[in-house]
Amino acid sequence: MKECKHLPKCEFVLRYVAQVKPHWDDFVSLYCRGDFQDVCKRLEQYKEHGSQPDSNLMPTGRRVPGIVDSE
Repeated sequence: MKECKHLPKCEFVLRYVAQVKPHWDDFVSLYCRGDFQDVCKRLEQYKEHGSQPDSNLMPTGRRVPGIVDSE
């Protein structure tokens, strides 16, 4: 599958995935480069609103846990 065109500037990836490596690498593998792109809530927001969603919105549609967000 083709990589999501928003990956290089995705605020979730830039802010949180590197911070919680290697635990959240699967988000990138599955949602940004894999078969879960069609269920990515961040991509859905891009399409609906034409702008980047909040950085703490995870691809699953849940918010980044407070313990991670406060670091």
